[in-house]
Amino acid sequence: MNLLNENNLTENTATAKLPVEFTDRMQTLLKDQMPDYLASFSAPAVKAFHLNTAKADPIALDTWLSEHAPEFPAKRLSESGIYITEAERIGHHPLHHAGLIYSQDPSAQLVLDGVALSNDLRILDLCAAPGGKTSQLARALDGGSGLLIANEPHPGRCQILLGNIERMGYRNVCVTSLQPEELANLYPEFFDLIVVDAPCSGEGMFRKYPESIGEWSTENVELCSLRQREILQHAVTCLRPGGRLVYSTCTYAPEEDEAQVHFLKDEYGLLPDTIPGVVKKYALETEPDCFRCYPHLYAGEGQFMSYLKKSGTVDSSEITASRKSPLQPLSSKEAAAFEELYQLPATQFPLYNWRGRIIVLPFSLPRLPAHHVMCLGVTAMEWDEKKKRYLPHHQFFSAYGSLLPQRVDYAPEDPELRQYIKGAELAAPDHFKKGHAAVCCMGACIGGVRCAGGRLKNLYPKGLREQ
Repeated sequence: MNLLNENNLTENTATAKLPVEFTDRMQTLLKDQMPDYLASFSAPAVKAFHLNTAKADPIALDTWLSEHAPEFPAKRLSESGIYITEAERIGHHPLHHAGLIYSQDPSAQLVLDGVALSNDLRILDLCAAPGGKTSQLARALDGGSGLLIANEPHPGRCQILLGNIERMGYRNVCVTSLQPEELANLYPEFFDLIVVDAPCSGEGMFRKYPESIGEWSTENVELCSLRQREILQHAVTCLRPGGRLVYSTCTYAPEEDEAQVHFLKDEYGLLPDTIPGVVKKYALETEPDCFRCYPHLYAGEGQFMSYLKKSGTVDSSEITASRKSPLQPLSSKEAAAFEELYQLPATQFPLYNWRGRIIVLPFSLPRLPAHHVMCLGVTAMEWDEKKKRYLPHHQFFSAYGSLLPQRVDYAPEDPELRQYIKGAELAAPDHFKKGHAAVCCMGACIGGVRCAGGRLKNLYPKGLREQ
């Protein structure tokens, strides 16, 4: 079967124009499945999301989704935690603003969907932006002593990651923008679980982002494989004996996929780890410990995944803490300011002064990077030099707002909630006193308001508001 036209391109009736070298490589991989793969380009990319079970009751959310299917069509994919949806403008919906859902490709979600997690783990998401896998990891840590360092070296992408962490209200997260070698120097043999969703040639995204096809070349595949190998070397350094490593890409290139698994096994002695049941069910095993998703076989884009572990037993030794910590205990003035803002006892939270910012830090990190720490725990308040007082921070509302004594709770379809998201003031309940309050959706706080004169003054950040 000749898949190429005279212009050395395979042209699908959808949007894809695939280079000859790429289709030749895919023909080798897929053999008689190649026509089905090409046909998948005629189908639209699948939209999906997962629930933030750290912020709201998953049963209540599931019930609401079932009851409101006509306006928000969504269906759970079998026994997994993945929802397939046809909802339009999902990123503008109140459920998204409330941090109750995270939009993410179903194949990307599948990588971590069945991985065993507990809330006391030390986790590193080494290439974290935009934050889908970070979200899956962070929700498991809620209420525990575990920590997640979500790292993204690219500054612009790190800002997107930070925004998603704040929106979802995760508490046990430190967002950094460091190179992998810097983390390896700071945290040798420290993490129980490391996720490397490596930057790659992106072949699996060609249907969703056809504009990326023109950037493909065998030279770029080779460059990506070299960079991935460097990243993985540092990841292994950070992994504790007995610790687990999840490696994934959104490409089909064997140089970036199976070859990297061979490298980890041959050079570092990494061993096979438990394969999640949903991965064994839905993904195609190409080699031992190597799994792929293809758009003609699974409801999502292309994805590769592998699950390995470091030999040895978990070492209980600790990294020596820094001699001088940048974390300072709260002064009585700072504690009083916190209590005045939120009407909550300061003793209820592990509060610290970190570089002039008051934060809630529910985990312990023995060493803090000297630079490029974008977020540490949850920012509760910041000093306003112009007004000479502390101001509440949106991240605290998102993470802890449901604890405030004054709060209003709306259903996702409530018109007043949509007005709040647009930045409008709302009428205050008669019993509200002057001060701050939380605006919630199904129990999850979207943001804050300041109650004054019978009105709720909108504090939802202007950059997040709908038009």
